[in-house]
Amino acid sequence: MINRIERTLIINGVNYYVRISGDNSNKQVLLLHGMPDTGAIWDALTADLVSQGFQVIAPDMLGYGKTDKPADPARYEGERVLADLIEMMGALELGACDVVGHDWGAYASWELVTRVSKAFKRHVAISMSHPAVFFSNLHLGTLRDNWYMYLNTQEAAVDLYTLDNCAFFREFITATHPEIDEVCERLSDFEAMRANLNWDCGNPLAQSYIAARLGKLQYPKITVPTLGLWSPGDVYLLEEHMQASGEYLEADWSFQRLSSGSHWCMLDNAQETNRVITDWLLVPDSA
Repeated sequence: MINRIERTLIINGVNYYVRISGDNSNKQVLLLHGMPDTGAIWDALTADLVSQGFQVIAPDMLGYGKTDKPADPARYEGERVLADLIEMMGALELGACDVVGHDWGAYASWELVTRVSKAFKRHVAISMSHPAVFFSNLHLGTLRDNWYMYLNTQEAAVDLYTLDNCAFFREFITATHPEIDEVCERLSDFEAMRANLNWDCGNPLAQSYIAARLGKLQYPKITVPTLGLWSPGDVYLLEEHMQASGEYLEADWSFQRLSSGSHWCMLDNAQETNRVITDWLLVPDSA
């Protein structure tokens, strides 16, 4: 049985719920989930990593699970969430650790390894490409594919998404989620759904798109070895974007296309996903 500690940390005025599994504080991994999940999405990966001698830190991100759900979208702005995560790492007294991110969590992990590279040993990004690649390569087709991100910013979206046991949200937004019933049960609460959408409200896609087209998104090269994972059933994000993310690395870069799996490959292709991640994190530092 995994040794797990559950803590609530007050970070910049917000209560963050954090799962800490395993005892080896010399070999730590920070797992950052995305929309519309909680840190529990990493349970299978956590078990594998702990069995390999890692200590795993899996918070519920802002607005999800047992973490606070601020009503103000401005509290979800990328800069403020990144500040929370950096503060959280300090509060937990993490040494140099590994980081794995998925979806919005991968957006955060890309930014973290760029900004505070000395805090990390190795990095895994699942589904979400480097932010500069994603925002710079939006075109009519991808903007059309991401139509829901605009809908999410509308005031009445919460009412629409929670109506009839989240019927619209279930059919059009997260139809491929392997745990859709659990997700809809959790987000049928008005406050929970509002917090879920606040990530898009606080970080408007159009704002980042315009900044990218005007050349205002400038990123230095990343010095943390990084693995990019993409699954063929991902209907939200593009394989070619993840492949192109290597342009922003001066450290080791590896791209891997999984054999199967939806956007939530850690759930519906857990065995392969977890094996690939664990193998990458076990590569010696000198490699």
